[in-house]
Amino acid sequence: MSKIAVIGGGASGMCAALAAAEAGAEVYLFEHNDRLGKKLAATGNGKCNLGNAVYTDACYRGDGAFAKKVFDIMSPEAVRDYLIVHGLPLRDRRGYFYPHSEQAASVVTFFASRLTLHGVRILLSSEVTGVKAEDRGFSVRFCSSDGAKQTLFADRVIVSAGGLAGENLGAGGIGYDIAKTFGHHVTPLFPALVQLMCKDSGTKKISGVRTDASVRLHTDTGGVSRVFNETGEILFTDYGISGIPVLMLSRYAGDALMNRGTAEIALDFFPDRSAEELSAMIGSLLSESGNGTQNRQNSVIPDSVSTEDMLAGLLPKKLLYKILCDAKVPAERPFSELTRKETNRMVSLMKAFRLPVTGTRDYPSAQVTAGGIETSEIDSRTLESRLQKGIYFTGELLNVDGTCGGYNLQFAFATGILAGIAASEE
Repeated sequence: MSKIAVIGGGASGMCAALAAAEAGAEVYLFEHNDRLGKKLAATGNGKCNLGNAVYTDACYRGDGAFAKKVFDIMSPEAVRDYLIVHGLPLRDRRGYFYPHSEQAASVVTFFASRLTLHGVRILLSSEVTGVKAEDRGFSVRFCSSDGAKQTLFADRVIVSAGGLAGENLGAGGIGYDIAKTFGHHVTPLFPALVQLMCKDSGTKKISGVRTDASVRLHTDTGGVSRVFNETGEILFTDYGISGIPVLMLSRYAGDALMNRGTAEIALDFFPDRSAEELSAMIGSLLSESGNGTQNRQNSVIPDSVSTEDMLAGLLPKKLLYKILCDAKVPAERPFSELTRKETNRMVSLMKAFRLPVTGTRDYPSAQVTAGGIETSEIDSRTLESRLQKGIYFTGELLNVDGTCGGYNLQFAFATGILAGIAASEE
């Protein structure tokens, strides 16, 4: 019977431990927190999006080709079926997979019960400090829950320690340190699926405003320009901007800034209308107000109605006021006095509200770490190191990061299952 040490009690580590134990191995699962799945329990605001039926090349960044090789063996459907067969019923919501309970805590309980059922030795509050290759197998050094320094000898080791994202939930860099011990290279690391910090141009005054928009990110690195687009609800904050479209684009902004490039967001608050159509809509309101050739006496709108009040239906109040100010249009001035030039300035801002990006939020705010262990040094079929036989690396540690929608958990589960099965083979 093989003795396997699994380092990390998150999504990938729990899958690896369960798969290895089911295959007949003696499994020890190390978790430095006082409970399993702490980060998993916080996923999706506690609802836990576990995976996604939709899969395209755009779903994974870093080495997306490596992710595809993994899913060629352990497909998203196979991951879903694995969870269902083991007793975790799922809901399919437009291709997004959630636990039927819609509670992330129940997913952690599910894994903990299955691990216990299959005899996995779970060592909580146990901090692994290093792994060393021995003549036969590996020695795993750790500090136990009582603070004592101990060593466990194992035939094989699966490192599922996660990345740096979620430092407030106990994330750390031990997985990368272990990889480097065995000669692995780690690409530059930075936060992804994270909010963006923007140059303050009075945007603090619109903090808290939510609105739908088309989000266009323009990056320039070493003279190479790239453009990325997403659409959805965005949230202005006191430091910059958030919302799912922003999180989706943050990886590209972070990459550009890390490489001394630039990044700028342009928001289109009316993606379904052209600038000409938006101008015409405002123009029709002006006609009603008596502006232009119409006789003011025939106007259905009193001169006293302000520009801000007349345009109140277009955007949230604070955002509209900000646009009026930036367009140098007095908010309280009668709407009937609005000029064509002022209209054009407003429309330009409504169609391209620009925010220079100065950085990303840090790891405690991020959902995933971009960058990681060079995938060319890992066997995609087994997750075994190509540099050291008998040691495996899974999940977020690798240079693969997914977009929003359960993709990172899906990759964590798939790599954990494959590593657990492969490591347990005699």
